[in-house]
Amino acid sequence: MKKTLIILSLLLFSSFTYADEVVLIHDINKDNFWAKQGMEVDKVLNVSNTIMMSNKISKRVPIFVEKSKKTITMNGTVTETVNAYSDLDNKSVTVLSGLFNYIDNDDELAYILAHEIAHSIEAYGGFFKYMSMTSNSKKYEEKADLTALDYMVKAGYNPIAAITMGNKIFTEPMWDWGFNSSHPKGSKRLMNMYKYIFIKYPEYLNSSMTKLPAYKNFEYSLANDIKEFHQKQKKKAITADEIL
Repeated sequence: MKKTLIILSLLLFSSFTYADEVVLIHDINKDNFWAKQGMEVDKVLNVSNTIMMSNKISKRVPIFVEKSKKTITMNGTVTETVNAYSDLDNKSVTVLSGLFNYIDNDDELAYILAHEIAHSIEAYGGFFKYMSMTSNSKKYEEKADLTALDYMVKAGYNPIAAITMGNKIFTEPMWDWGFNSSHPKGSKRLMNMYKYIFIKYPEYLNSSMTKLPAYKNFEYSLANDIKEFHQKQKKKAITADEIL
């Protein structure tokens, strides 16, 4: 009898102590368990695996999804951290949940993942490559953007999504030099990707994604840069014809 009372009291104490940590989810069974949770993680793993398998990437790149930190501003607005990053030390890629608010399709998610995977693969280059990446991050951000486009196309994703996604989340710092920013200006990155697509994957410039508002805004905001680039391309084409 004493043993029974002792066990009962321990159970009661345990239930009171940990009651706040218990989360009940009803109607769970082995058939619907995975449909009830982890959908964001499942999508990220599916797209990242498609990218790595299609590009025959032989290096390990662990992929994680983490909840974004929430902060309250002075006026009471709640904001979430919007970011994805590659950890150059352990070659992993982490996507923060706040980023999902800005992703509209698999192609845009593919750009985010392909960009960070490109960083992780580059980091396999050893100590001197690691030092170069950390001391000259802007150069490697631009390189990862272009590598991501190649990864995306080979995996069956539309590279225009890199522009629509970038147009939504890239920042536009006042200065594009020194150590005040680890990334180049968003406008510079967008133009670099546009030029790369124009030259290497021009067929995608006629895809339906170029009708999306985020792409139209890119065209409108960088109209002069795009026009100047097209003029230079025409001059190159004329010069090439004259030589031939």
